[in-house]
Amino acid sequence: MPTPAEVFEQFRQAGERNDVEGFLDLLADDVLMEWMYPIPGFPGQMRGREQLRGFYGRQSARVGSHRSTYRDVVLHESTDPEVVIAEYVRDMTAVDTGETVTKPCVAVLRVRDSKILNFRDYVQF
Repeated sequence: MPTPAEVFEQFRQAGERNDVEGFLDLLADDVLMEWMYPIPGFPGQMRGREQLRGFYGRQSARVGSHRSTYRDVVLHESTDPEVVIAEYVRDMTAVDTGETVTKPCVAVLRVRDSKILNFRDYVQF
């Protein structure tokens, strides 16, 4: 069974491939996804894989409009064996212009039985 750190690595790989289905497959049925800072066009939180599937389906043009690279990843294990804290830099390059926006990120993931139960995203747009 993958560790929380290994599940984060699977998330990173899905993000770099723009693989929304691969990302959704990592989520528990009742996942709680939280964006801790307001992101235009995103709610503050969503619950459930199917709600996220619908949301990302409606955002497919936005998702496909850029390519992401995750770099400088530092993982911090917690005293809670289900929790991993990830610090990383995300470079998002627009497909049509080649312009890159760089965002420092922190994510806190709670993983149980190889599925993300809670994904708390601290990124500012």
